[in-house]
Amino acid sequence: MNKISILTSFRNEQDNIKKFIENVKNCFLEKKIENYEIIFIDDDSSDQSFKILSNFAETNKKIKIIKMKRRYGHSHSIQAGLEKVDENNFCVLIDCDLQDPPSLIAEYLNFQDKNTTIHFVRKNRDDGFFQKVYSFIAYKILNIISFGKIINNAGYFKIMPPCVTKKLKSDKEYLPYWNYLITKYSQKNKKIFYTRGKRFSGDSKFGILTLNPWMT
Repeated sequence: MNKISILTSFRNEQDNIKKFIENVKNCFLEKKIENYEIIFIDDDSSDQSFKILSNFAETNKKIKIIKMKRRYGHSHSIQAGLEKVDENNFCVLIDCDLQDPPSLIAEYLNFQDKNTTIHFVRKNRDDGFFQKVYSFIAYKILNIISFGKIINNAGYFKIMPPCVTKKLKSDKEYLPYWNYLITKYSQKNKKIFYTRGKRFSGDSKFGILTLNPWMT
């Protein structure tokens, strides 16, 4: 039976977790999609995030939690999450701050198409002027040096078919750049443009120099 794993790596998102879970549930219920799981990777949060998630997991079997023993960072947290994904599953990477809407996953998920990766491309983004400028420049550079494998204004928010999930699970890079690897391992690529909103609550946990694409 086809299934999709929703991976979300986070740190200190106690104010966003409940809203994110409700949003995913409602979106998938509307599209009558029942075969999904949400794998939360807690990158050593210091707030009540883990406790909140644990309470949800007691009554919702679709929720799985990975608790990192110390702060490993976003990339390694995603890697830990992928280890728990069945290689026959579709997979999507998304933050739980709701800047990227889960409704897009439910809308564009197609269990019958096992060869196409859906890339969600930011047509507009509700960010500050400086962030927009440096992201624009960085993506242009990365697009050129990756020979088009890093798509302009497309982060790691993508729906990956099982063949890509399987290859990512077997990749042994120490600090993998998921945005590049997902496209590299994809047989077909499709772009969906969307407007990226503001965080539902709280401030970003990433600084300028730790954010992709500048980190790359």
